[in-house]
Amino acid sequence: MAILLTEYRGRKGENDMKIKINSHATTVKPSIIREMKVLADSYKNVIDFTLGEPHISHHTYETIHEGLHQRIMRSPIGYSHQYGVLELREAIAEYCQTHYNQDYDPKSEIVVTTGVSEPISAVLKTILEEGDEVIIFSPSFTLYNSNVKMYGGKVVLYDMIANEMKVKSDVLSELITPKTKAILVNSPCNPTGKVFSKEDNEAIYECIKDHPIFVISDEIYREIVFDGVECPSLSDYQDLRDRMFILNGVSKSFAMTGWRIGYVLGPKEYIQIVAVVHQNFVASASTISQYATLEALKHPELTKNICSLYERNRNYVYEQLKPYFKQVVLPEGAFYLYLDASNYGLSSYEFAIELLKEQRVALVPSVAFEAQDSGYVRLSYCCDFEVLKEGIARIQNFRKSL
Repeated sequence: MAILLTEYRGRKGENDMKIKINSHATTVKPSIIREMKVLADSYKNVIDFTLGEPHISHHTYETIHEGLHQRIMRSPIGYSHQYGVLELREAIAEYCQTHYNQDYDPKSEIVVTTGVSEPISAVLKTILEEGDEVIIFSPSFTLYNSNVKMYGGKVVLYDMIANEMKVKSDVLSELITPKTKAILVNSPCNPTGKVFSKEDNEAIYECIKDHPIFVISDEIYREIVFDGVECPSLSDYQDLRDRMFILNGVSKSFAMTGWRIGYVLGPKEYIQIVAVVHQNFVASASTISQYATLEALKHPELTKNICSLYERNRNYVYEQLKPYFKQVVLPEGAFYLYLDASNYGLSSYEFAIELLKEQRVALVPSVAFEAQDSGYVRLSYCCDFEVLKEGIARIQNFRKSL
């Protein structure tokens, strides 16, 4: 892993010249997901289950390319407004109203961003002061923890696995202190595929309703759910609206990871500040990518195609691997399987490395998503079905080789 230096020491001979860098920046660790991806790329004949990158991006492009080409030919391709192309914001507002019953003003309450990773950072930069606490449901996406720490905050973890994958009011309420600034919910969850139910959301609501706590709802996987499961949102509680940020985008549900378009919804009072932070980060999101997103939103059938494909993948990988691991969390949404590999007598990192070396299959260890190595590994099954079958067969053979 990369070693970060906390200070610059001058050239030899310079007297005591030290230039310190931001101490919070040194707490940010390199992404283990990306490290495993790089390591996987160094081997030949690898089946790579590391990234959450839908394999059918070409289907999206085939659907939108004609409309996108026509739009590029007649529209300026310069910087967009810092909030994003107005026509796209209007389309996002209509889409969110129609699909999620979320009502936001496209002119003042929506900012188009560079993916969803950027608004995670922009929102936390906007709201956090030194020592503020943010409650995060663990296991969780790696950028949540690193961004909280980068802006001087403290991460407070609610352990979902230890609490039977449920939000328990008595446990959550114990985590709330006068320093609690925000609670961050990701549903469906990366890496477990857990969908926060109405009961889970009700427990969260009851715990925070009388406290001055921001709500950050990462809904990037909201449309990827299986078995007819509903995916409710904390936005259903209207009295939370004036302190809530909703993060979403097209990377996952429209298979547009490389286009890097997300958006954040929130009350005007705070969104105008998020927009300034966003402007200082990236000036504005890619104009061409915004046009591509505008075309994609005209085709909601793209998300249904993704759900049907990956529900089949989910069913196959779950049934095939369940006998080989101590515990497997059945995903209700997203496209990840979280597997307890502790029965192999290895740490999750050791398991991932040995599997890669011996069978040329790349997974992500739990240390990417949890504070400690729990023995779990994440498998991303948003790939071609034949590739998935070959990868699963290799994992099964790895067990036989031990």
